[in-house]
Amino acid sequence: MRTPLPLLLSSRARRLLVVCLLSGLFGLSGCATPTDYRSWEGGQPVYYVKGGDTLYSIAVANDVDWQRLARWNGISNPRHLKIGQRLRLNPPGGGASAGRASKAPTTSAPVKTASTDSRSRRATPAASPVEWKWPLEGRVLHRFPEGSASQKGVILAASIDTPVRAAAGGKVVYSGDGLPGYGNLVIVKHNAEWLSAYAYNKSLAVSEGQQVRRGQTIARVGPRDHRKPDQGGHLLFQIRRQGKPVDPERYLP
Repeated sequence: MRTPLPLLLSSRARRLLVVCLLSGLFGLSGCATPTDYRSWEGGQPVYYVKGGDTLYSIAVANDVDWQRLARWNGISNPRHLKIGQRLRLNPPGGGASAGRASKAPTTSAPVKTASTDSRSRRATPAASPVEWKWPLEGRVLHRFPEGSASQKGVILAASIDTPVRAAAGGKVVYSGDGLPGYGNLVIVKHNAEWLSAYAYNKSLAVSEGQQVRRGQTIARVGPRDHRKPDQGGHLLFQIRRQGKPVDPERYLP
């Protein structure tokens, strides 16, 4: 039975949902950005699931911890989503800002230093039990910008087809190209609190549900803009704690 379109969506949102319903049914491309599937009901943000979505990709797109997202919506199995399903992005009764993941608590006061490097003056990050490694050997083109609404990670330069390796062992919870702006994307869950994401890939070497070890090849580097492959290869690498992007260079050796 075909899932009925949510009546509370605007006419534009309904049209967008139809596009991605067709995308899921017929393998079409060109779905809109994740925010096109957000709406406001009673002053609260909600999201309508489209073809290709997973709970983890929705959480990454909206900077929400996947476990909280599941709890707020009574989801016991993160793989059981239906196209058109309505998901609240806030806790029940929460305010408009309650759905945003809180800033990771610091473990000490800001470090006092005479260095002019602003990164060295930031507070010590929360400790991570995960043993991280760089996903590839490449030049850092863009560092993590705190408060950025787009990048949310570091961008590394490398030759196209360079192997992208898992920064730590874990389970692949997303492998695909359904999240606009990320290209071919891999998301690895390391434990209940920590995820890593690898974007702009030319090709993917792992599938959802697969266990990967630290250093295992999971993808191949692609161009950041596939319309301009002559600009070389790029990798967007993110580390997320409780859904919130953190500075990867604070955890990498």
